[in-house]
Amino acid sequence: MQSARIRDRHTLISVAFGTACNAALTVAVLWHQQDDQSPLERLGWLWASLAAGGAAALLVAYGAMFNDLLDRRRDAVMSGARALAPIGPRVIVLVGSLLLALFAASALGPESVYTAMAVAALLLFHNGVARFIPAIGLVVPSAVVAGIMLVPDWQMPMPIAIWLALTLVLGVSIGVHILGEKRPLLSARAIPVVVAGWGVLSAVVLSLRILAGASAPSIEGLHWWPLIAALLGLAGLLRWWIPSAPSRTVRAGRLVRIVALWQPVLAAAWCLALGATAAGIGFLVVALGGWLVIGGARTMASRVGNDVGWRA
Repeated sequence: MQSARIRDRHTLISVAFGTACNAALTVAVLWHQQDDQSPLERLGWLWASLAAGGAAALLVAYGAMFNDLLDRRRDAVMSGARALAPIGPRVIVLVGSLLLALFAASALGPESVYTAMAVAALLLFHNGVARFIPAIGLVVPSAVVAGIMLVPDWQMPMPIAIWLALTLVLGVSIGVHILGEKRPLLSARAIPVVVAGWGVLSAVVLSLRILAGASAPSIEGLHWWPLIAALLGLAGLLRWWIPSAPSRTVRAGRLVRIVALWQPVLAAAWCLALGATAAGIGFLVVALGGWLVIGGARTMASRVGNDVGWRA
């Protein structure tokens, strides 16, 4: 039971880390489009990346805590706990993470706050309703990830990067649902609905700039080899690491963690494809640091005896 809790926390931290890198990618793309920047202006883009990543991670924490509150009694029964954990600290974390996420988004502009509020509403809808309906619940996380990447600028000039991220999230959601044998099972009637939802979401993301009256996004001049290499690397990791898991539940968790922790590599690949070499190297450094810190934290947690928790 202890190892299961460690895996769950590791998965949550990994998802928050990967989502923060996705949001920072939007800032990096915007930064690359600016010419003749002074060192002070470049430092401003760094702070914007931190604000976008912080808002993304806090929104993930908000969604996770909301899920914990709604599943409080079921988790207590499944874990064999004799008493439910106090609800007060969880409510504080829930409200605090949402307020801090909006505060971080406010550093990016008023439109970013509205986008973050829309993402929070999507998380509320997902945890309250959508996750109990596979045909809808599998698509909503993709919309959440797309919304988080649009927080820095909802007219993101390279929407194909958002489209790839939401497609990967949808694939992970389907894989987790199947590997984890989630209930209700994914029926044959639900598959067309999932595909249709992905199609609608893709169309909205790819045409958002045009609908807003901005110039159409262009992929001319992109160097595709870094992105292809990053995707092949991800496929190789999944092929090598997931089949060795001892159970279907562990396989589902590994799928989420591997894809989440690979997001900074994909962000680096997008930057290199654009020609933003400095940003690409920066994301690779962030990826290495994240792997070391998150992996080290899990190793340390596995060597600790009883978990530290709130007193009942």
